[in-house]
Amino acid sequence: MFNIFPSRQLAVVGTRTFSPIRLASATSKRSLASTTSRFNAAQQPSAYRQGMANYKTFAKPFSKVFLGAVLTYQLLYWTWLKLETDESKLEKNEEMSSLEKKARELAGAQK
Repeated sequence: MFNIFPSRQLAVVGTRTFSPIRLASATSKRSLASTTSRFNAAQQPSAYRQGMANYKTFAKPFSKVFLGAVLTYQLLYWTWLKLETDESKLEKNEEMSSLEKKARELAGAQK
């Protein structure tokens, strides 16, 4: 067996040999029920954490698609609004020119 610490004395317990550091840590372990349940609870993630982990994998793609959809909607809305205002301006200008033409005809007929 390899001796990691050649200058330290090895303690013999049964058929195994332990260094003083390993022997101290092996004998100081406590076996309390609360300690093991906390240890087991720390190893097993809760259902909430598992659910969040499932959603976390889709969060970035979902946000990209959502923001892309909002951007597309806004772009189409602004384009539609611009075309609508241009059309209404054109209709109003045509109406104004026809009314001005009628006003000139009436003013010329009165003279």
